[in-house]
Amino acid sequence: MNPKSLLIFTFLTAMFTQVFSQNIELDFPKLSGATVWIYTFSGSRVDSISITLDNKGKASLTLSPQNDYRGLAYLYIPNKGEGDFILAEKNLRITCPETQFNAGMLQFPQSEENAFLRYIFQRRGYLLEMQEWLQDGGEFKGEGFDELFEKMVTWNVRESLELEESIRNSPLYAARYMELVIFMQRLYGAMMGLDVIEHEALRNEMENYLNINALYHSGSLWTDVHTYYPGLFYGANSDLVQTAYAHSILAAMQDLEEPVLTAFLGAALTVCERTNQQKAQEVMLQNFIMRYPTLPISDSKIRRMLKALTLNKGAQAPPIAGLSNPIAEPTILIFFEGNCNHCIYEIDWIIKHYQKLEEKGYRIVSISADMQYDNYQFFAATFPWDEVDRLCDFKGFQGENFKNYGITGTPVIFVINEDNIIMDKHARMSELFEFLF
Repeated sequence: MNPKSLLIFTFLTAMFTQVFSQNIELDFPKLSGATVWIYTFSGSRVDSISITLDNKGKASLTLSPQNDYRGLAYLYIPNKGEGDFILAEKNLRITCPETQFNAGMLQFPQSEENAFLRYIFQRRGYLLEMQEWLQDGGEFKGEGFDELFEKMVTWNVRESLELEESIRNSPLYAARYMELVIFMQRLYGAMMGLDVIEHEALRNEMENYLNINALYHSGSLWTDVHTYYPGLFYGANSDLVQTAYAHSILAAMQDLEEPVLTAFLGAALTVCERTNQQKAQEVMLQNFIMRYPTLPISDSKIRRMLKALTLNKGAQAPPIAGLSNPIAEPTILIFFEGNCNHCIYEIDWIIKHYQKLEEKGYRIVSISADMQYDNYQFFAATFPWDEVDRLCDFKGFQGENFKNYGITGTPVIFVINEDNIIMDKHARMSELFEFLF
């Protein structure tokens, strides 16, 4: 795990001044002197806290996360053990008498949240196993067994419904987390088949009922749900499919507030970027601008995407920093990374067709997000276009050109005319083939 921020306990106790404080008591009697790491999750962001156990294996910390953190957390002691737990109560004690442990061995005395979560997982697991056994065992019914079998089926259904009701009616975060787990399990299962009714039910749940605020603090579920959800949208017309997906995400966002609002949008946009769904990305951003015209955007990726939205066909191309000869002829501008397979494919396409492009009067300008000098030089040495048109400031996506053009992912390819007007923009050279030739 690579946390984005690292906070030392003494700094935390000095800085956290919220009214609602959360006290965590650690008790690992056989692990005196060990360092304990606790991770919390906010969308795709991971925050970490570390503290050292005393000579009795004990430590305590008090923290007051913004908005009173209610969500999944993760405890890790290097070379000793790790495990998830729910952090949502004012006082939480975590203990384990062993030198090596896993999640199931951690104990949470008097924690209603963690006791309920463990009970739900165990009870639901038992009922699902029994359900599978009953389904498989139906063929073995015989004389004198039919009535008992039917009673067992009825009991299993009744207990399952009662468990679902107890989850639904519980105010605990553990219950919300379990609902998210069940949703993710159904979503994953839906990707394995083409049950249209189930797909519609999942879309309806995402848009109208799924607790996105709970999802925000759910760890890997945040990414998993966003990754698999687009799979519910499919069809022959790509633009219609992408638009339907975009509107579904926008519907799910309608009651969200900051910081969850932009985090949810940012996660969906990242999926669009990774899967080359430019139409969905445009629909989301355009609708977002109309719906929240004055909302301050702190997310740098969304700011860049909004910038990129303005740089479509017909827009003035921003000046290119580091370019010795400004653009004064038809130009293909490609943003890339040397370790990106899709980028390598597009660069290879340009190299293969370079002579033909040159004959058509096109200049090639490449801008790299590479940050390692040797790696970049090894790759760029194969480029047939002028060396002065191969740009890399080794600042990655923080480079001036990447910011000015709103680039958040690569490859991105612009066709710019002699008047510095953007004539086209795509992620694949093949999509530009007819325009170029």
